[in-house]
Amino acid sequence: MGTLLFFRVFGVVVLLGLLLTLGIGAGVSGFRTDAPVTLLGGPLLPPDLAALDGLGEVAPALVQDCPEPGAPLDRVLYDHLRGQGAALSCGNAFGKLVHFPNDDSGLSGQAPNPMGGFAEMARQISAARHEVLLANMLWDDGADSPGALLAQAIAGLRRQVAQHPERFPDGVTVRLMFGNSIRLDSLLDSTSSVYSAAQHLLEAGVPLAHDQLPGFTLQLANYTYAYPHNHLKLLVIDGQTATAGGANISLFHVPSSNPGGLDLTDLLLTLRGPVARHTVAAFRDSWLLSRPLRCGVGVTVANVRQNCALVDDETPYPLFYTAPPQPAGTSRAYGLYRRAGYETQDSALPALFAAAGSSIDLMQSQISGTVQCSLSLTAPGGCPFPAQDLPVWQAIVGAIRDHGVRVRLVLDHDPLLQVEPLSLLAGIQAYLKPLGLEDRLQVRWSGTAGGMHTKAALVDDAMLTVGSLNLHFSSFGERGLSEYTLATSDPAALKAIRQTFDFEWARGKTMDFPAWLGP
Repeated sequence: MGTLLFFRVFGVVVLLGLLLTLGIGAGVSGFRTDAPVTLLGGPLLPPDLAALDGLGEVAPALVQDCPEPGAPLDRVLYDHLRGQGAALSCGNAFGKLVHFPNDDSGLSGQAPNPMGGFAEMARQISAARHEVLLANMLWDDGADSPGALLAQAIAGLRRQVAQHPERFPDGVTVRLMFGNSIRLDSLLDSTSSVYSAAQHLLEAGVPLAHDQLPGFTLQLANYTYAYPHNHLKLLVIDGQTATAGGANISLFHVPSSNPGGLDLTDLLLTLRGPVARHTVAAFRDSWLLSRPLRCGVGVTVANVRQNCALVDDETPYPLFYTAPPQPAGTSRAYGLYRRAGYETQDSALPALFAAAGSSIDLMQSQISGTVQCSLSLTAPGGCPFPAQDLPVWQAIVGAIRDHGVRVRLVLDHDPLLQVEPLSLLAGIQAYLKPLGLEDRLQVRWSGTAGGMHTKAALVDDAMLTVGSLNLHFSSFGERGLSEYTLATSDPAALKAIRQTFDFEWARGKTMDFPAWLGP
């Protein structure tokens, strides 16, 4: 409990620091100021849009024809991603929802495991035959952390290459990329995650320098920018299977039955098919904004800090390792990527919510209004709508007002940070009440034991999104974090998330506004 309390206090400190960094004068819609944004890694250039459309080094004729969809919500995302991934939306299939720490509902078929959802991530890595791409904001230190398990899976994959090279005719490449974000145990060092991963790999028997094994390549990198840092949580296997969501490689997401585990609830979504190529392109874009880790001869666990360094390297790896994207099913799927200088997801999500006709069900870790809203958390009545609401919340409220949409939100109950979402929601309810629509927005605190870190939405029971993006000001605009979301209208995926949401809603707890903030 002491560690969890520290985590909550740390969250408050980070929030205050972020607010100060963004500045009181930030704009209410795009969080822009007249002053230029200063990024510690230098200027951020727009990504290669041809790469994000999945064409890259592959001739367009080799990418399957993908006609415009007829379903309304599919059409919204397809239109927003023309030239930026729409061509990859056809021919995909649902893999699974990966639950953290485990699936408490028992409805998904995910067997309980002492390492929870990380056991599934390890299985995916072990099954790779060409390429493993893993991006995460964090990688916790320690023998009991999930990073140790994933390092062992990488070591096992390396042994497979050594023992059965005939199964890997093109060799295997493993790339691990970290977000340059601070951890609780290393508040002054934003590079700690990449060094923790290096130590775990060495402990598992994976060389970090001058590996003499033919056919196996390992690379580690850390995002260049301290602000905004990289918030991606991705795992891509062989360019064909993409997994994205909110889970960090952290003890917080491990079952409490394990030493240090804190039962933080989360989801990853796994899809197979051409959409994975977009996920790879987003990974590559972030990789090109990162510094690789280079280690000298004789590096050991004890001297990894002295014998390894993050260096500037202008030689990018090949765009795609594997063959052109292969169909895996008949469903639509979409990759939504954003970072400073490339904000497609900022417009795509509001458009999706605005197009809702009946329902929006949300599971969220953090929500907020604009920066100004978070700077005036104790204002009576909350933050006024729409002046201090993000475009994404304006779209959600617009769907309620214009289409009578029912919105249900399961929200993480953070005792120290709850004023921020309460201020947002009180202002929205104050707007809806005179319209007689206040009952169309229903909110419950999460009833999970360790808190909710999920970032998922189900719109009209017809489109699912799961990713790293919170409906919070820190995830939008030119100063927002790097984020990635997978979306799909696959029927099996919609059924799976419906079961999960209904379970979380049923065990949620009533949210009451304090008297001074009540709408």
